[in-house]
Amino acid sequence: MTTKRKAWVRPMPSTWWKTLPFYRFYMLREGTAVAAVWFSLELIFGLFSLKHGPESWAGFVHFLQNPIVLILNLIALAAALLHTKTWFDLAPKAQLIIVKGEKLGPEPVIKGLWVVTAVVTVVILFVALFW
Repeated sequence: MTTKRKAWVRPMPSTWWKTLPFYRFYMLREGTAVAAVWFSLELIFGLFSLKHGPESWAGFVHFLQNPIVLILNLIALAAALLHTKTWFDLAPKAQLIIVKGEKLGPEPVIKGLWVVTAVVTVVILFVALFW
């Protein structure tokens, strides 16, 4: 059956996300992807400069010493930490863990994820600095 009437579409203002704090935080969390893209492009640029010899690498290091780049990298670090925290808070909701017939609360899972993150970070820093 066809009709000549248009389907009703509820109007949605472009500022819908400003109405509730939950929505604002959601948009902030989703915005962390922009910082991830910045850091990914910077890392790829660094790998290519490393591939093209010492002069290119020196230019990349000089680029990293720019105060604007340093501020952008600090923002990217803060965004990555925010994203990690919110992701770790959501992880126990995605996986139900039962130990000896009892449902495990979210705290051990979140703490375990942070411990794994800290251990991996320390190992990577140790390899990078002392290898």
